[in-house]
Amino acid sequence: MPERLRGERNLYYAAKFAGQVAHNLLIAALFLIAGTSSHAAIGLSSLFIAMLAPAIVFGFLGGAVVDRIGPARGFVLGSALRLGAVVAGILVLHGAGSAWILAFVYTTVSQVGGPAEMALVKTLRGRATGRAHSVVVALQYGGQGLGMLVFAPALYYLGGPPAILAGAAVGFAVLAIMAAVLAIRLRSTPAAETQPARSAFSFMDTVRFFRREALARDAIVVLAIKAMVAQGVVVTLPLYLKHDMGLGKEALGFLLIPGVAGVVAGLFWAGGPRLTVDRCRQTMRLALLGMIVSVFALAALDLSIAIMAEYSHVPPIAELAVSMNTTFVVALPAAFLLGMTLAASLVTARVVLTDRAPLGQQARVFAVQSTLTDALVVLPLLLLGVGAQFAGARPTLAAIGLVGSAAFLLIEHPRFRPRPVVSPLLLAAEA
Repeated sequence: MPERLRGERNLYYAAKFAGQVAHNLLIAALFLIAGTSSHAAIGLSSLFIAMLAPAIVFGFLGGAVVDRIGPARGFVLGSALRLGAVVAGILVLHGAGSAWILAFVYTTVSQVGGPAEMALVKTLRGRATGRAHSVVVALQYGGQGLGMLVFAPALYYLGGPPAILAGAAVGFAVLAIMAAVLAIRLRSTPAAETQPARSAFSFMDTVRFFRREALARDAIVVLAIKAMVAQGVVVTLPLYLKHDMGLGKEALGFLLIPGVAGVVAGLFWAGGPRLTVDRCRQTMRLALLGMIVSVFALAALDLSIAIMAEYSHVPPIAELAVSMNTTFVVALPAAFLLGMTLAASLVTARVVLTDRAPLGQQARVFAVQSTLTDALVVLPLLLLGVGAQFAGARPTLAAIGLVGSAAFLLIEHPRFRPRPVVSPLLLAAEA
């Protein structure tokens, strides 16, 4: 069946892209409304937390609703609820305090749309989920760039944050229309199948899945560290540019170039039709190590190079260290490695969850993953904002690296590593 769904896949990708652009326009508006205080790091981390809380509280419920009505209808419902939340925000809410309310409401209704989007992949792509998730992640980053760097500045110039919110509403309206058309075209596929209420709202089924699938548990840990690293870099970046690099915000553009190149490399590394679950396991671990190396490099590698140059007494090396911005030079390859590992970890972890979760539990599995990931990072994220504001960017990045190192040791511990499945027939033959 997936071979016959090329048109539906393209429609799904288009809907995902429209939704991602709209999502990032909304985020840009929220940041402009509520994140421009003198304590920027605390403000940004607090906004992230306001958007994480609904996932922790309502995540499983949203996934259960999607499994109950089917992923295709869940996609439509989630898209309509997102549109309604943004329209209500435009009409009702005003002022800086409104940003937190709108963020909370939007993230709450997204607990239906998010799992539905992920649950559709298995129907649309069958076994070639690696390629699908690579495309989805590419569209995600592309939508972020187009929304944040092109549409948001243009709309801000035209009418400030209200114009950006209006642009987000238009994007979500397009998403809702595409989702409805897609649901109609998928009405005879497994994506339209419903589950009995007793089964769909059974939390124990999902608990048993994660207890049984060690690799799925690894995927949750990797996605949690990925979220912590990505959001931690966003929180610390303004301070890092100003206090550690001695550069203005215009330097961000130079760091984006290797970061984007790294994302492209990561998608090619992790994606493709031949991406197996065994390869995912290896790639997830390498990506986690790469994220750890990246944040440690940003935290201290330039200082180590400067110390080596100062005490080496080799004139060319010492003169070179004095004449160049060592911090900026180190940040360029670190940004490339960070972009590559963030993209690869996201693709491979999603492939693991898609391939291992049964069709009737796809939405609940992704909802529980989102809930657990957000629950694992909410306290560290709060500490990130406070730590970056008062301790500086470097200690905060080093702390992220230490947490990532602990997570890597956890999933590598023999007790938590996936065990190979041995066929009973093979055991009988050996006996």
